[in-house]
Amino acid sequence: MGDKTHIVELLDQILDETAEKPQLQEKVLDLRDALFQAQQMAEQYSLKIKTLEEAIEKLKSPAHRIGTVLGPGENELVRIVSGGTEYQAAAVPELLEGEGLKTGDQVALNEGFVAISKLPLPTQGPLAKISGKLEGGQWLVQAATGNTETIVLSHANIDSSSLKEGEEVFLDANQRVILGKLPKRESKTLIEDDFEKVEWSQVGGQEKVKEEIRKVLEYPLLHEKILKEMDYQVPKGFLFYGPPGCGKTLVGKAILTEVIKKLSEQENSELQGRFIHVKGPEILNMWLGESERKIREIFKKARDYKEKGQVPFIFIDEAESILGTRQAWRGSNITNTTVPMFCAEMDGIQSLRDTVVILATNRPDLIDPAIVRPGRIDRKIKVRRPDREECKQILRVYLKDGLPREHEDFNEMAEPFLDRLFTRNPQQEVLVLTMRSGGSKKMYWCDFISGAAIENIMKRAKEQAIERAIEGEPLCIKVDDLTLALETEFKEGSLLPSEVNMEDWLQLLDMESKNVVRVRKPSESDSAAENTIRRSVI
Repeated sequence: MGDKTHIVELLDQILDETAEKPQLQEKVLDLRDALFQAQQMAEQYSLKIKTLEEAIEKLKSPAHRIGTVLGPGENELVRIVSGGTEYQAAAVPELLEGEGLKTGDQVALNEGFVAISKLPLPTQGPLAKISGKLEGGQWLVQAATGNTETIVLSHANIDSSSLKEGEEVFLDANQRVILGKLPKRESKTLIEDDFEKVEWSQVGGQEKVKEEIRKVLEYPLLHEKILKEMDYQVPKGFLFYGPPGCGKTLVGKAILTEVIKKLSEQENSELQGRFIHVKGPEILNMWLGESERKIREIFKKARDYKEKGQVPFIFIDEAESILGTRQAWRGSNITNTTVPMFCAEMDGIQSLRDTVVILATNRPDLIDPAIVRPGRIDRKIKVRRPDREECKQILRVYLKDGLPREHEDFNEMAEPFLDRLFTRNPQQEVLVLTMRSGGSKKMYWCDFISGAAIENIMKRAKEQAIERAIEGEPLCIKVDDLTLALETEFKEGSLLPSEVNMEDWLQLLDMESKNVVRVRKPSESDSAAENTIRRSVI
């Protein structure tokens, strides 16, 4: 009775019966148009209501759990793990058709733990490293966040022959199935492993160090036959120690350049060298086993270079940060594990012709004794602060011929600068040490100078010359630029010790801290004297 077709037919009938009444027909036509509009709006509202009802139904439905298929169960059920718990669950028939469900497949589970749909495989998950292969298609893996091992399966689509021991893989969320292999990651430990030629002429001063290095490093490499006849035990590694900025890294690069050059002449071949420069803190890692892995990679890199016929030098800067003295408490101290690993790698080196290992540190007293014993790091070479003549040689490296300068004669440029640096007057006094013997010792600018400091002083002097040239004056480095840069370098305090690490500075100054009773700055003397007078008056 109330459907659209019946109403239209009824209106048409009324129009036929009222053909002689135009006014009434006009009203019936208006009624029919209004009825059509109402029906269209009703249909639109009905569609919106249906859409809202479907959305509400979805919002009211519970979330589906995600499970990992472990294999077939009993009575046509499927073994599934979800949230760390295993179930024997049913699956909708559609999932069992064709290939069915395979080990490692991800499925959605309803409230009754029935597998209702198959999900795409994830491309990420917990990391693990393969420890070994077991029978029955099982694998032994070690999780990345701990040292415990777990037995897992592999996804049916993974070729088991492609999985090898030591490779990294990612697991499902329940950590029961290997879902994929992790691409091989490049180690970021090696800061620099290219051969950069550094001639001895670029190393100012340090003549004693150069001579000592030639004896203990060049002789075993260049005169192997003579040392073999003498049954001489060749050292394996070296420790460069001394104040910061005095050329330990530069000396290491220079000796590699010299060795490569002489070996090439001796063997009539073009040898290549590799300077594997590692900063100690770069090895440190919060995850258990990562620091040890990086140490192994450093030595493996050196062995790979040796197999290619290259000469590898391993240079570890700030060595005390990873090879420091081990503590009696065997807790989470990282040196308790990195030191044994480094010792094991050093024991695998037979001679300098395999790998040359050089450690550099400002604090040799903090290096673990197991590292610096004979048979590992055999030789300790001290890199001292430069004296006047060595400072002149360093200055010659940076104030080279060809630079626009006030005097062509190098001595006329250098001597006033050196006179100012090595003058011991109250204006250049840095520290006053009160010794346990009762005497005192004063430290001046020249006691804190280094090659790096001279390089920085030269940069300051060049900046002053450039500023004058920009303002229109002739471009040249003046003697006054050098002396002014020297004063600025020390007055800014970048080379002077802070009060919180006086003991460290005493170590770098070859002063035994136990022999020093008090360390003070010259400006503190007046206030100390004033306090003494005040106490005596009271």
